[in-house]
Amino acid sequence: MDDLWELRVRLLLSIQRALLGQVTPNIRVVTATMVSDTITLRFIIDGEISDRSRQDLSVVATEVIADFATHQIEVEFVRCDEPRATAEWHFDHLAYMRRD
Repeated sequence: MDDLWELRVRLLLSIQRALLGQVTPNIRVVTATMVSDTITLRFIIDGEISDRSRQDLSVVATEVIADFATHQIEVEFVRCDEPRATAEWHFDHLAYMRRD
């Protein structure tokens, strides 16, 4: 297994572990990308993004970065109400997708 593939697998597993118990009905997609030493997590949300949602999902991001001590993390929140498609907002790595 090459290093890039292993890093991708570690990232996806880390995100999915961090999401355990944190997924709410308004989360449509969680996607990520890794460029150099920066991981960007993007949470695509259905409806208004409350401060509570931002706080809860920032905890998810904190758990992910704990697995990648040599990386920086950026978090993005995108409102994309159903039935609008989310594909335009996806990064390289899809960690979670709600069934719409």
